[in-house]
Amino acid sequence: MERIVHVCNGDSTADTLSLADLPGDIRVWADALDLGPVLPVSDAEHYKVRGEMWAQLSGGSAADSAQRLADWDKGIDEAAKAEELILWFEHDLFDQLALVRLLARLARKGLPQQLTIVSIDRHPEVPNFIGFGQLKPEQLAELWARRTPLSRDAIDEAITAWIAITAADPRALPFLVRRVKALPFLSGALERQLEELPDPTSGLSRTERQLLAAIARGEATAAALVKATQAIDPRYPMTDVVLSKTLKTFARIGYTDGTDTVAITALGRQALAGAIDRVHEQGIDDWRGGVRLHGKGPVWRWDSRERKLLER
Repeated sequence: MERIVHVCNGDSTADTLSLADLPGDIRVWADALDLGPVLPVSDAEHYKVRGEMWAQLSGGSAADSAQRLADWDKGIDEAAKAEELILWFEHDLFDQLALVRLLARLARKGLPQQLTIVSIDRHPEVPNFIGFGQLKPEQLAELWARRTPLSRDAIDEAITAWIAITAADPRALPFLVRRVKALPFLSGALERQLEELPDPTSGLSRTERQLLAAIARGEATAAALVKATQAIDPRYPMTDVVLSKTLKTFARIGYTDGTDTVAITALGRQALAGAIDRVHEQGIDDWRGGVRLHGKGPVWRWDSRERKLLER
Protein backbone atom coordinates (compact mmCIF):
# COMPACT_ATOMS: atom_id res chain seq x y z
CA MET A 1 0.00 0.00 0.00
CA GLU A 2 1.26 3.49 -0.89
CA ARG A 3 1.85 5.70 2.12
CA ILE A 4 1.19 8.99 0.31
CA VAL A 5 -0.29 9.72 -3.14
CA HIS A 6 -0.55 13.15 -4.77
CA VAL A 7 -3.20 13.71 -7.47
CA CYS A 8 -2.57 16.67 -9.81
CA ASN A 9 -4.67 18.56 -12.32
CA GLY A 10 -2.28 18.01 -15.22
CA ASP A 11 1.14 16.92 -16.42
CA SER A 12 2.73 20.34 -15.94
CA THR A 13 1.97 20.40 -12.21
CA ALA A 14 2.95 16.73 -11.87
CA ASP A 15 6.30 17.37 -13.57
CA THR A 16 7.12 20.29 -11.26
CA LEU A 17 5.90 18.43 -8.19
CA SER A 18 8.22 15.55 -9.05
CA LEU A 19 11.13 17.99 -8.61
CA ALA A 20 9.91 19.19 -5.19
CA ASP A 21 11.43 16.21 -3.36
CA LEU A 22 8.18 15.34 -1.55
CA PRO A 23 7.32 11.86 -0.31
CA GLY A 24 4.79 9.78 -2.20
CA ASP A 25 3.60 8.78 -5.66
CA ILE A 26 2.22 11.34 -8.15
CA ARG A 27 -0.77 10.72 -10.39
CA VAL A 28 -2.62 12.88 -12.90
CA TRP A 29 -6.37 13.37 -13.37
CA ALA A 30 -7.12 16.07 -15.91
CA ASP A 31 -10.32 15.59 -17.91
CA ALA A 32 -11.74 19.00 -18.92
CA LEU A 33 -15.30 18.62 -17.63
CA ASP A 34 -16.04 22.22 -18.64
CA LEU A 35 -16.30 20.87 -22.20
CA GLY A 36 -18.81 18.43 -23.68
CA PRO A 37 -21.45 16.26 -22.04
CA VAL A 38 -21.02 15.26 -18.40
CA LEU A 39 -23.87 12.88 -17.63
CA PRO A 40 -25.15 10.78 -14.70
CA VAL A 41 -24.25 7.47 -16.35
CA SER A 42 -22.18 4.36 -15.67
CA ASP A 43 -18.39 4.51 -15.89
CA ALA A 44 -18.39 2.62 -19.20
CA GLU A 45 -20.91 5.01 -20.76
CA HIS A 46 -19.08 8.03 -19.31
CA TYR A 47 -15.78 6.94 -20.91
CA LYS A 48 -17.53 6.25 -24.23
CA VAL A 49 -19.29 9.64 -24.37
CA ARG A 50 -16.27 11.60 -23.21
CA GLY A 51 -13.92 9.64 -25.48
CA GLU A 52 -16.07 10.51 -28.50
CA MET A 53 -16.10 14.15 -27.45
CA TRP A 54 -12.29 14.28 -27.18
CA ALA A 55 -11.86 12.54 -30.54
CA GLN A 56 -14.10 15.18 -32.11
CA LEU A 57 -12.32 18.07 -30.40
CA SER A 58 -8.70 16.99 -30.67
CA GLY A 59 -8.62 14.20 -33.22
CA GLY A 60 -7.25 10.76 -32.53
CA SER A 61 -9.11 7.66 -31.49
CA ALA A 62 -12.25 7.79 -29.34
CA ALA A 63 -11.26 4.42 -27.89
CA ASP A 64 -7.81 5.72 -26.92
CA SER A 65 -9.34 8.79 -25.26
CA ALA A 66 -11.85 6.62 -23.40
CA GLN A 67 -9.04 4.35 -22.21
CA ARG A 68 -7.04 7.32 -20.91
CA LEU A 69 -10.06 8.47 -18.87
CA ALA A 70 -10.56 4.95 -17.52
CA ASP A 71 -6.86 4.77 -16.57
CA TRP A 72 -7.09 8.07 -14.70
CA ASP A 73 -10.08 6.80 -12.72
CA LYS A 74 -8.32 3.53 -12.01
CA GLY A 75 -5.38 5.52 -10.66
CA ILE A 76 -7.71 7.38 -8.30
CA ASP A 77 -9.38 4.17 -7.14
CA GLU A 78 -5.97 2.70 -6.34
CA ALA A 79 -4.78 5.91 -4.69
CA ALA A 80 -7.74 5.76 -2.29
CA LYS A 81 -6.02 2.81 -0.61
CA ALA A 82 -3.13 5.04 0.46
CA GLU A 83 -2.68 6.26 4.00
CA GLU A 84 -2.92 9.83 2.73
CA LEU A 85 -4.29 11.15 -0.54
CA ILE A 86 -3.49 14.78 -1.39
CA LEU A 87 -5.55 16.54 -4.07
CA TRP A 88 -3.87 19.44 -5.89
CA PHE A 89 -6.77 21.35 -7.46
CA GLU A 90 -6.92 25.13 -7.57
CA HIS A 91 -9.77 27.64 -7.71
CA ASP A 92 -10.84 27.72 -11.36
CA LEU A 93 -13.78 26.05 -13.10
CA PHE A 94 -11.65 23.32 -14.74
CA ASP A 95 -10.19 22.24 -11.39
CA GLN A 96 -13.31 22.59 -9.28
CA LEU A 97 -15.37 20.43 -11.66
CA ALA A 98 -12.65 17.77 -11.53
CA LEU A 99 -12.45 18.07 -7.75
CA VAL A 100 -16.16 17.46 -7.14
CA ARG A 101 -16.18 14.48 -9.50
CA LEU A 102 -13.19 12.93 -7.74
CA LEU A 103 -14.65 13.53 -4.28
CA ALA A 104 -18.02 12.09 -5.32
CA ARG A 105 -16.22 9.05 -6.76
CA LEU A 106 -14.08 8.56 -3.65
CA ALA A 107 -17.17 8.81 -1.45
CA ARG A 108 -18.81 6.08 -3.54
CA LYS A 109 -15.79 3.80 -3.91
CA GLY A 110 -14.16 4.27 -0.52
CA LEU A 111 -12.29 7.14 1.13
CA PRO A 112 -8.60 6.96 2.06
CA GLN A 113 -7.52 7.03 5.69
CA GLN A 114 -6.57 10.67 5.31
CA LEU A 115 -7.82 12.97 2.55
CA THR A 116 -6.18 16.38 2.24
CA ILE A 117 -6.13 19.20 -0.30
CA VAL A 118 -3.89 21.94 -1.61
CA SER A 119 -6.16 24.55 -3.19
CA ILE A 120 -5.38 28.25 -3.74
CA ASP A 121 -6.59 31.13 -5.88
CA ARG A 122 -3.50 33.35 -5.51
CA HIS A 123 0.18 33.25 -4.63
CA PRO A 124 2.21 36.14 -3.14
CA GLU A 125 5.08 35.56 -5.57
CA VAL A 126 2.92 35.24 -8.72
CA PRO A 127 1.10 38.52 -9.54
CA ASN A 128 -1.37 37.05 -12.04
CA PHE A 129 -1.95 33.59 -10.61
CA ILE A 130 -3.66 31.16 -12.99
CA GLY A 131 -2.59 27.78 -11.66
CA PHE A 132 -0.05 25.48 -10.05
CA GLY A 133 1.78 25.18 -13.36
CA GLN A 134 3.23 28.66 -12.76
CA LEU A 135 4.92 27.66 -9.51
CA LYS A 136 8.44 26.40 -8.84
CA PRO A 137 9.15 23.10 -7.05
CA GLU A 138 10.05 24.85 -3.79
CA GLN A 139 6.81 26.86 -3.91
CA LEU A 140 4.77 23.67 -4.32
CA ALA A 141 6.68 22.10 -1.43
CA GLU A 142 5.74 25.05 0.80
CA LEU A 143 2.08 24.62 -0.16
CA TRP A 144 2.20 20.89 0.60
CA ALA A 145 3.31 21.69 4.13
CA ARG A 146 0.12 23.75 4.53
CA ARG A 147 -2.31 21.19 3.09
CA THR A 148 -5.66 20.93 4.88
CA PRO A 149 -7.93 17.97 5.66
CA LEU A 150 -11.17 17.69 3.69
CA SER A 151 -14.15 17.67 6.02
CA ARG A 152 -17.26 15.54 5.73
CA ASP A 153 -19.16 18.75 4.87
CA ALA A 154 -16.79 19.35 1.95
CA ILE A 155 -17.31 15.84 0.63
CA ASP A 156 -21.10 16.17 0.99
CA GLU A 157 -21.01 19.48 -0.90
CA ALA A 158 -19.02 17.83 -3.68
CA ILE A 159 -21.51 14.97 -3.98
CA THR A 160 -24.43 17.41 -4.15
CA ALA A 161 -22.63 19.63 -6.67
CA TRP A 162 -21.77 16.66 -8.90
CA ILE A 163 -25.43 15.61 -9.01
CA ALA A 164 -26.40 19.18 -9.97
CA ILE A 165 -23.66 19.52 -12.61
CA THR A 166 -24.65 16.30 -14.38
CA ALA A 167 -28.40 17.05 -14.30
CA ALA A 168 -30.24 17.94 -17.51
CA ASP A 169 -31.97 20.76 -15.60
CA PRO A 170 -29.58 23.38 -14.16
CA ARG A 171 -31.93 24.91 -11.60
CA ALA A 172 -30.14 23.42 -8.58
CA LEU A 173 -26.92 25.27 -9.45
CA PRO A 174 -27.96 28.85 -8.41
CA PHE A 175 -29.17 27.42 -5.10
CA LEU A 176 -25.80 25.75 -4.51
CA VAL A 177 -23.92 28.93 -5.45
CA ARG A 178 -25.54 30.53 -2.39
CA ARG A 179 -25.19 27.55 -0.07
CA VAL A 180 -21.81 25.82 -0.48
CA LYS A 181 -19.22 26.91 2.08
CA ALA A 182 -16.89 24.03 3.01
CA LEU A 183 -15.16 24.06 -0.40
CA PRO A 184 -14.04 27.70 -0.63
CA PHE A 185 -13.84 28.04 -4.42
CA LEU A 186 -16.78 25.88 -5.44
CA SER A 187 -19.44 28.60 -5.26
CA GLY A 188 -17.50 30.85 -7.65
CA ALA A 189 -16.83 27.96 -10.01
CA LEU A 190 -20.50 26.95 -10.12
CA GLU A 191 -21.48 30.52 -10.93
CA ARG A 192 -18.83 30.56 -13.66
CA GLN A 193 -20.39 27.35 -15.01
CA LEU A 194 -23.75 29.13 -15.19
CA GLU A 195 -22.09 32.03 -17.04
CA GLU A 196 -21.20 29.61 -19.84
CA LEU A 197 -24.92 29.30 -20.65
CA PRO A 198 -26.15 31.72 -23.33
CA ASP A 199 -27.06 35.16 -22.04
CA PRO A 200 -30.64 36.46 -22.46
CA THR A 201 -29.86 39.08 -25.13
CA SER A 202 -27.06 37.99 -27.46
CA GLY A 203 -27.24 34.24 -26.82
CA LEU A 204 -23.47 34.23 -26.22
CA SER A 205 -21.70 32.66 -23.25
CA ARG A 206 -19.36 34.78 -21.13
CA THR A 207 -16.35 33.16 -22.80
CA GLU A 208 -17.78 33.89 -26.26
CA ARG A 209 -18.54 37.52 -25.36
CA GLN A 210 -15.06 38.08 -23.94
CA LEU A 211 -13.35 36.48 -26.90
CA LEU A 212 -15.46 38.30 -29.49
CA ALA A 213 -14.85 41.61 -27.68
CA ALA A 214 -11.08 40.99 -27.75
CA ILE A 215 -11.24 40.26 -31.49
CA ALA A 216 -13.28 43.44 -32.00
CA ARG A 217 -10.54 45.40 -30.19
CA GLY A 218 -8.02 44.10 -32.71
CA GLU A 219 -6.48 41.12 -30.91
CA ALA A 220 -5.86 38.81 -33.85
CA THR A 221 -3.58 35.95 -32.81
CA ALA A 222 -4.13 32.99 -30.51
CA ALA A 223 -1.48 34.16 -28.03
CA ALA A 224 -2.93 37.67 -27.83
CA LEU A 225 -6.47 36.36 -27.38
CA VAL A 226 -5.45 33.98 -24.59
CA LYS A 227 -3.57 36.75 -22.78
CA ALA A 228 -6.43 39.25 -23.14
CA THR A 229 -9.09 36.89 -21.83
CA GLN A 230 -7.04 35.32 -19.03
CA ALA A 231 -6.39 38.77 -17.59
CA ILE A 232 -10.10 39.38 -16.95
CA ASP A 233 -11.35 35.88 -16.15
CA PRO A 234 -9.40 34.24 -13.28
CA ARG A 235 -12.20 31.74 -12.57
CA TYR A 236 -11.95 30.24 -16.07
CA PRO A 237 -8.58 30.94 -17.72
CA MET A 238 -8.67 30.41 -21.46
CA THR A 239 -7.02 27.22 -22.69
CA ASP A 240 -5.88 26.35 -26.20
CA VAL A 241 -8.69 23.78 -26.51
CA VAL A 242 -11.41 26.24 -25.47
CA LEU A 243 -9.93 28.92 -27.75
CA SER A 244 -9.82 26.59 -30.76
CA LYS A 245 -13.35 25.31 -30.16
CA THR A 246 -14.78 28.83 -29.77
CA LEU A 247 -12.98 30.23 -32.81
CA LYS A 248 -14.25 27.33 -34.94
CA THR A 249 -17.79 28.10 -33.77
CA PHE A 250 -17.37 31.81 -34.61
CA ALA A 251 -16.09 30.99 -38.09
CA ARG A 252 -18.91 28.50 -38.71
CA ILE A 253 -21.69 30.93 -37.72
CA GLY A 254 -20.07 33.87 -39.55
CA TYR A 255 -18.92 36.01 -36.63
CA THR A 256 -15.23 36.03 -37.60
CA ASP A 257 -13.01 35.73 -40.68
CA GLY A 258 -9.47 34.45 -41.01
CA THR A 259 -7.38 31.50 -39.83
CA ASP A 260 -3.89 32.45 -38.58
CA THR A 261 -5.24 35.87 -37.67
CA VAL A 262 -8.90 36.52 -36.99
CA ALA A 263 -11.12 39.56 -37.49
CA ILE A 264 -14.70 40.24 -36.47
CA THR A 265 -17.37 40.45 -39.17
CA ALA A 266 -20.33 42.82 -39.35
CA LEU A 267 -22.54 39.96 -38.14
CA GLY A 268 -20.17 39.39 -35.24
CA ARG A 269 -20.40 43.06 -34.27
CA GLN A 270 -24.17 42.83 -34.28
CA ALA A 271 -24.04 39.81 -31.98
CA LEU A 272 -21.57 41.52 -29.64
CA ALA A 273 -23.85 44.55 -29.44
CA GLY A 274 -26.84 42.35 -28.63
CA ALA A 275 -28.62 43.39 -31.81
CA ILE A 276 -29.13 39.72 -32.77
CA ASP A 277 -29.57 36.57 -30.73
CA ARG A 278 -27.04 33.91 -31.67
CA VAL A 279 -29.31 31.04 -30.55
CA HIS A 280 -32.37 32.23 -32.45
CA GLU A 281 -30.46 33.31 -35.56
CA GLN A 282 -27.64 30.76 -35.97
CA GLY A 283 -28.70 27.97 -33.61
CA ILE A 284 -26.54 26.23 -31.01
CA ASP A 285 -25.26 22.72 -30.36
CA ASP A 286 -23.31 22.45 -27.14
CA TRP A 287 -23.26 21.00 -23.63
CA ARG A 288 -22.72 22.49 -20.18
CA GLY A 289 -22.38 19.52 -17.86
CA GLY A 290 -25.63 17.60 -18.24
CA VAL A 291 -27.45 20.51 -19.92
CA ARG A 292 -27.93 20.14 -23.68
CA LEU A 293 -28.09 23.40 -25.62
CA HIS A 294 -29.52 22.57 -29.00
CA GLY A 295 -31.36 24.18 -31.88
CA LYS A 296 -32.79 27.69 -32.07
CA GLY A 297 -34.45 27.69 -28.66
CA PRO A 298 -35.83 27.65 -26.19
CA VAL A 299 -32.63 26.80 -24.30
CA TRP A 300 -31.47 27.45 -20.76
CA ARG A 301 -29.86 30.87 -20.30
CA TRP A 302 -28.19 32.69 -17.44
CA ASP A 303 -28.91 36.34 -16.69
CA SER A 304 -25.72 37.48 -14.92
CA ARG A 305 -27.18 40.83 -13.94
CA GLU A 306 -30.24 39.35 -12.26
CA ARG A 307 -28.36 36.15 -11.37
CA LYS A 308 -31.19 33.92 -12.49
CA LEU A 309 -31.94 31.19 -15.02
CA LEU A 310 -34.53 31.42 -17.76
CA GLU A 311 -35.54 29.52 -20.87
CA ARG A 312 -35.75 31.41 -24.14
